[in-house]
Formats: sequence, structure tokens, C-alpha cells
Amino acid sequence: MHRNARSAKRRLLERTIELVLGGAAAAIVLGPLWLRTGAAKPMPAQQPAPAVPVQTASIKPQRVELTHTALGTVQAWNTATITPQVSGQAIELPFKEGSIVHAGDILVRIDPRPFQAALDQAKAKKAQDDANLAAAQKNLSRDQALLTKGGFATQQTVDNEQAQVEANKAIIAGDQAATETAQLNLDFATIKAPLTGVIGLDNISPGNVVAPNTHIVTITQIEPIAVDFTLPQADLGELQTAVAHGTPPVLAFDQDGKTLLARGSLEVINNEVDSTSGTIMLKARFDNKDHKLWPGAFVQIRVVTKVEPNAIVVPSQAVQHGPNGPYVWIVSGDQTTQPQPVELGQIMNDRTVVADGLSNGDRIVVAGQYRLTQGTRVSETDPSRVAQIKENRP
Repeated sequence: MHRNARSAKRRLLERTIELVLGGAAAAIVLGPLWLRTGAAKPMPAQQPAPAVPVQTASIKPQRVELTHTALGTVQAWNTATITPQVSGQAIELPFKEGSIVHAGDILVRIDPRPFQAALDQAKAKKAQDDANLAAAQKNLSRDQALLTKGGFATQQTVDNEQAQVEANKAIIAGDQAATETAQLNLDFATIKAPLTGVIGLDNISPGNVVAPNTHIVTITQIEPIAVDFTLPQADLGELQTAVAHGTPPVLAFDQDGKTLLARGSLEVINNEVDSTSGTIMLKARFDNKDHKLWPGAFVQIRVVTKVEPNAIVVPSQAVQHGPNGPYVWIVSGDQTTQPQPVELGQIMNDRTVVADGLSNGDRIVVAGQYRLTQGTRVSETDPSRVAQIKENRP
């Protein structure tokens, strides 16, 4: 009986081993088929990344004025402070504050009656002395004739009368000077504009008594007008070179540097460098026919020291800065981008001169660079679309 039990266990073990070996064989046979069947199934195709919208510009050589920029102060070309030269009552100020007055226009009338009276008195005194001189000359002539005819007049009499004539002549010379002084004071009672310019606010009203120290009003000449500004002493050599080749143009902009106000020329380079600040003072002249420049205003000045007829210029926003220096993104013919290192020249606010790295016809990205990498596919879009995407980026 025990023998039968052991036989049954042995048959069960053999059957189990057969089943395991059969499963392994089936796996060996069917495995490659399953792999081939699975590999044969098509993988889903990857969609290409969407093109990045950017704004681009093509490089074209252009004429560029190379400038030096400074902050300047507008100054009147000439300034005249109107003060009386005689004392008296101001009876009229026939000008309008803030208006343009021309050289010779009457600005102030001082009561002329005292000065007219003094002139009349001086003229009367001179007339009296002229009569005395005429009488003395007649006496001298008569006594000289009598002296020569036999001593009816003495030499002493003739000498005294000659001295009287000379004295009367001296008195008349004094009378002439007094008359001219009186006439001058009368002329000073009418104050005229010494130059053409804008008249300021008056400091007195008609009826006030004025004196030679009374400040009545100020006139500022604004045609032409000047702008004073400073540049670093390092720019002096280039400025002198520009002056040697002609008169450097000077451009005056508003404080933001966006609006051109006037075009002028460099008038003066100061005769010394300020040793405390290391700067040189300069003055520019502007015709200012439209009066856009006003005394006391601050302006941005750009002195043109050189003109490049065929410069490569890009918008400043197109220039990026990386660990290896400045670069721009160039768009290839297949609409993909690549970084292009550049050597920068002068930077002029929203424009930058590229000394090396770009050529005529190159197409560069000027907006939308923040999503670009090597080989990124791009598409041209309008600036508002680029700005909208930039605002919505995470």
C-alpha cells in the first residue's frame, strides 16, 4: 500500500514538471511573435512645435550721425536789464509783458518836464554868453584899431579885452556841455529797447518814482539762442577733430530725447577743462526762429562728430547680452533662428550701430526673443501680437 502511494506522488510530480516545461517552451516560441506583433503596431506621430511669433527687420546700411550726448541748459544769447539813467516819475510803460520787443521800441517814459526845463535853461545861458562874447570881441577889435592909430587905446586895455574874449569862449564851451547834458537827460527820460527779444515781467507800475538803481524789466534775446552743456574731457580730442573739419552740427531734443526741437551748430569750446569734474564746457548756437527753445529750459544735446554713410544699425531692443557678449537672433531662410555674436558701436537711445557681425540683407528678430533657442521655428507677426504673448507668458 505504501508502494502505491509513493507511485502516485511520483506521477504527480512528473506531471507538474511537464506542465512547467511546456509553458516555458510555449513562451520561448510565442515570445518573438508577440514582440513582432507589438512592434508592428504604428507609434503615434509627434506634432511639430508651433512656430514662435516674432517681429523681424531686414538689415539695410544707412546714413548715421555719430553723436555725443549731454544735458544742456538754454541761455539767452544776450540779456538786458532795463534800469533808468535818470531819476523821475515813470508816467508810461508802453509794452506788454511777455511780448516780443524790437530794438528801438519805447519801454518806459519818465516825466520829461524837469529835463526839458533844464535844457531850456542851459540853452538860454549859452545864448547869453554868446552875446557877451560878441560884445567882448567888438570891444577888442575897436581898441586894437585905436591902438594902431596913435595910442588912443593902451596895450593893457587891449590885453584885458583879449582875456575877456577868451574867458567868454570858455564859458560858452561850458554852456555847450551843459546843454548837451540836459539834452542827454531829456533823451534818457525815454527808455528804448537796446535789443530785440522777449520782455519779462515788470517790477514797477506807472506813477512810481524811479532812480538809476531801479530794476524795471529784463529783455532776453532768443533769436539766436544758446545752449550751454558739458562733455567728458575724454571727448575733447574727437570734438577738436570735428571742429578742424568744419562746424559740428548740434541737435537739441526735449529732456526725454525723443522730440527734436532745433538744429544748430557748435559755437564755443571753453578754453580749459574743469579739473574738479573732468568735463569741458561748450556752447551751441541755434537760430530758434520757431521759439521752441526757451531760456532756462533743460534739453538733451547731441553733438555730431562724425557721419557714417553706410552704417549697420539695428533697434537697440534687438541686441541681447549673454555670457559670451552681445548677440542678435538671425532668421534663416527656413524660418529658424540662430544667435549671431555682434560687435557694438555707438548706442543712440533706441538704435545701436553694429560694427561687426551683420551684413546687408540679414534678417534679425527685433521683438519676441524671449522664447527663442537654437533652431527655433518662427513666424512673422505684428508688434501688438508679440506684446500680447509676452504679457501672457507664465
